[in-house]
Amino acid sequence: MTNDLLDRKLERAFAHFDDNGNGVIDAEDVIALGTRLIAAMEEPSDSPKAAEVFRGLTDFWVDLFAELDIDRDGKLTPQEYAEGMTRLYKDGGPAYDKSFRPLARAILTVVDTNGDGHISPEEFHKAQLAFDTKLEIADTEALFARIDKNHDGYLSVDELLDAVREYYTGDDEDAPGNLLFGEL
Repeated sequence: MTNDLLDRKLERAFAHFDDNGNGVIDAEDVIALGTRLIAAMEEPSDSPKAAEVFRGLTDFWVDLFAELDIDRDGKLTPQEYAEGMTRLYKDGGPAYDKSFRPLARAILTVVDTNGDGHISPEEFHKAQLAFDTKLEIADTEALFARIDKNHDGYLSVDELLDAVREYYTGDDEDAPGNLLFGEL
């Protein structure tokens, strides 16, 4: 079972995926997340970058779905999602790296609008709007500063992955990654 902090984080993540609010996650919800991200970054939906994001999300979904959809009905319930994510990723081992690293690289491709290999605070804020349109720039700037471990003013793939790892696997109340999608 999960702990309270992880439960709250997984509940929020589930809500980000459940685009239509019907209480389950399916392939349409994953496509909608990609569409929101592409739109937030003002990337043309038919660009190579957009295609890479959708490929990354599709690969992530196929891997995740194969592991989490226990009843094989084509949908993930909140319980399947929470239990499966905890089982697969709680310790952040090889399953985490196999699933999340390619996804993060695909997302970085579109979020890194100027192609410099890093995410700026402005790019980070725009990407966050795909997950929560209510996040203010001051909120994302404060979060960005906590995730930017080397304090160079940019997020690398590894810094972003560390934050995502903390979000999906950690039980440290003070970990910067807990705030990846805003205050819990």
